[in-house]
Amino acid sequence: MTAHQRPEFLARSVYDALHKAGTRGLTFVELMDVTGLTESQIRHGLSVLREALPGMKGTDAVYSYDPHGHVYRTAYLPDVAESYEIMRLGGEATRSYRVLTGTVLPHAKQSRTKQLRMLRRHLELVVEDARDILEPEPT
Repeated sequence: MTAHQRPEFLARSVYDALHKAGTRGLTFVELMDVTGLTESQIRHGLSVLREALPGMKGTDAVYSYDPHGHVYRTAYLPDVAESYEIMRLGGEATRSYRVLTGTVLPHAKQSRTKQLRMLRRHLELVVEDARDILEPEPT
């Protein structure tokens, strides 16, 4: 396999392998073995697939990753999909929090524009609410 492949080809190769695997899914190493792609090609294919899958015609596949078994799937398993969604949203909330505290807040302190101050407060509320919602429930 050549090092430079079109992103659509990489995503399709990963999709075909995951589709064949069904609910069992595939680990990263298994994806490399089945597709013959390199590590970086698999990573790129997964990222393109994650964004392209909702718009693909003729499939009801849902991308998910099970961190417990390190398994990628396009078959919908409710518990796995929910865990994946919460994991991704938690990661995005953390990333947003870091942007807020590391960039937006320090810049907003010195800004004179009303829009930036309003957006800063709005972003603070959204990030705080997301982090509260995504906190693990006490058992």
